[in-house]
Amino acid sequence: MSVGSSAKITIVSGSSRLESRVGAVVGIAAETVAAAGATVEVVPLHELALPVMVYGDRSQDDLPGVQMIRRHAAWADGFVICTPEYHGNMSGCLKNWFDFLYEELAGKFAGVLAVTGGGGGDMSITAVKTSFAWCHGFTLPYHVAARTVDFDAAGNLVNNLVADRIRRVAYDVVRYAPVVRGAFEAARRLGPGVEAGVAGAHT
Repeated sequence: MSVGSSAKITIVSGSSRLESRVGAVVGIAAETVAAAGATVEVVPLHELALPVMVYGDRSQDDLPGVQMIRRHAAWADGFVICTPEYHGNMSGCLKNWFDFLYEELAGKFAGVLAVTGGGGGDMSITAVKTSFAWCHGFTLPYHVAARTVDFDAAGNLVNNLVADRIRRVAYDVVRYAPVVRGAFEAARRLGPGVEAGVAGAHT
């Protein structure tokens, strides 16, 4: 069901390899974002093989993969970010995605999803939300983790309660992302003064 939004949403598949479970979660999110009336782009990090970000190395700015993630992030009003949970944290390739970005995420809105081997996903979800906040972005307080037991042998998500939570996150990102970005951009137009809040740091 469309929520009457013209939002632009980037979905980040935060795995360094083609994982059927991560792909299944990303697929549900992408279908729901489209059904909500938004324009959706998926960034599959496993296809990009981004190099490790080296701070100050301007030659990395010219790499097609780096240009691609920055273009998609700048374009988006909001994000749905999905990570596998590795050692109680987000994947290394997703952290690397964050390291290449900053201004592109400021004043944006995100929902967070995780795929875990059996844990609750709290650590990886918190890590993603923390990184997004440090880029001056805002995250949905609601989130979801899908565990191994929620999938069948082919990697299909068969737990309908988890699938419903993913859809709720996707609908809310479509609903709130344009509002948050609009408010941030309006504040930024006030200039660098304190009345602009944190947006004033991005003028």
